[in-house]
Amino acid sequence: MSKTVRKFMQEDIWNIGRNESWFTDMAAKGFHLRRIGNVFATFEKGEPKKTKYRMYIINPATTEEQLELYKESGWQLVTNLEEMYIFSASEETNVPELDTDPMEKSYTLVALNKRMRKQVVLFSICMALFLWIMFYMFFLERTPTLAMLEALGIQGPLLMFVEIYVFYSIIRNYMTLRSLKKSLFEGNPIDHQANWRKPRLINGFISAFFILIAFLTACLPFVEIAQSKNYTIPETSVNLPIVRLADIERNPDLEREVVYNSRSVDWGNRVSYDWSLLAPIQYEVNEHGIIKNMMWYDNSGSYSPSVETHYYQLAFSSMSISLIHDLMERYVDEFDPKVIIQETEHTFFDKLFVAEDGIRKQIFAYSGNEVIYVDYFGNEQAENIITLLPQVFGVYEK
Repeated sequence: MSKTVRKFMQEDIWNIGRNESWFTDMAAKGFHLRRIGNVFATFEKGEPKKTKYRMYIINPATTEEQLELYKESGWQLVTNLEEMYIFSASEETNVPELDTDPMEKSYTLVALNKRMRKQVVLFSICMALFLWIMFYMFFLERTPTLAMLEALGIQGPLLMFVEIYVFYSIIRNYMTLRSLKKSLFEGNPIDHQANWRKPRLINGFISAFFILIAFLTACLPFVEIAQSKNYTIPETSVNLPIVRLADIERNPDLEREVVYNSRSVDWGNRVSYDWSLLAPIQYEVNEHGIIKNMMWYDNSGSYSPSVETHYYQLAFSSMSISLIHDLMERYVDEFDPKVIIQETEHTFFDKLFVAEDGIRKQIFAYSGNEVIYVDYFGNEQAENIITLLPQVFGVYEK
């Protein structure tokens, strides 16, 4: 039973001279071409032979006649990819070359060149639409860093990276065809012994890199889903990088207020853990409480404070300041004239910002690669919350 092996093409199909030379050298090693595609070429393992290959574009209207002509001339059909036909002959036989006039051969590429140009235009439109969608997702909301840290966020840029490479490959293939057509029209024959080794090596490294990126893009969603979890936060002490409502209020009459239960999770008092490539540790924690014997200042009801904490441990500390600005952009009401963001000096933090609007206090801070955002509704002062923050940082390093 014959053994077949598949090799990446790693070369534009229209680099005819390099491909012919590669097929010939593979045959000399005992690998004989059997099929060809846009991505792979399939070879059959056998005895080493001196074989020469020729690649021709055949008009579909004259295919049968052309094939019969090549066969009578001693060229055996190996395979084809649409209009591209590949023939072989032993180097020991004196078979005549076909289509010896380069200018005449260039005419066979005219229709194909027009068709590929239309495909390039169509793909360019699709690519422009895709890039606009990516731009909208990451920049029109003015929170690109935060968007990349959230669920499935990094896949967008990675996918865009891969799509740009695919687009580049299509353009390069088209330009190679145009260059071939121009060279033949100028009377330059195809070099059937063109050096293929260096271009294949370079293209191989580039292809391997983008295949790795594509594989990573495909795997990341499954990793992120597997890592994420939600559960009701215990009322007892927990080893989490958060500010507890009880530590802020310090009132023994504070009780937990159940907001909404679903799938065994109290979503008003819950821990949400996520993972991403750029932020391996992410927590969003909510707590709602109530002090039944105490009223809000405006007597609107029983005093019911709450706190929401967002914590990020980033892969790169250089992202911290941009993440802080994105958090402020998303969560601070820019249309409320009473809200003023103030930067506060603190010996522990690299940066700390406070936004206050009556009973709502929002605190944004980072130190190194750790970022925290605390959104508190209650009567306590922001200064009291800030004093609790340093103990949150470094919780996973203790």
